[in-house]
Amino acid sequence: MVLSNEPTPETTRNGHECAPYTILESQDGFQVRNYPSRKWATVLHEKKSHDETQNKSFMKLFGYITGTNETGSKMSMTVPVSTKVTTEEQADCVFIKEEMGFYVPTEHQEAAPPPTADQEVKIVTRPEMIAYVREFGGFAKDKDWEEQKERLKKDLEGRDDFNHIDFEIYFRQGFDSPFKSSERKNEVFFTKKSSA
Repeated sequence: MVLSNEPTPETTRNGHECAPYTILESQDGFQVRNYPSRKWATVLHEKKSHDETQNKSFMKLFGYITGTNETGSKMSMTVPVSTKVTTEEQADCVFIKEEMGFYVPTEHQEAAPPPTADQEVKIVTRPEMIAYVREFGGFAKDKDWEEQKERLKKDLEGRDDFNHIDFEIYFRQGFDSPFKSSERKNEVFFTKKSSA
């Protein structure tokens, strides 16, 4: 048996299937990964900055995987819960779009059950992405995501491909149930700009 110190992709966590990726590079403070194109069940939540309204996206997505879909299919929970965050400067405020997604389990990738007409859930195919990923622990709050995002951006400065990284959009990924109190895993990442 060969032991390696090279990091390997996590394929399951606490019994849940993980969204697939390959590790292209490991640096102090971040990894560069390739995420293949895959289907995700998503809900879009829009708000103004400093708006404290509760985001109900998780429960809408949880309803979808527990059978509130056109076929009544139940699907296993997967990880991470991945949220694509886009901010837009408007005249009087900053407008934030949060697209929360659950990875559609492998056995449903070919034919994901359609959401019901009255659901806000959409099935989207996220394109293949090169991601610059920072991992951190604890119970992540808005300020933690912001701080970790800025740390990651600082860690990426000086890279030859720095100008090819999209800093307008970032992703937040949570891997653990709110009931898990130790060894929690969160990730924040930017993606490489598409060449299209």
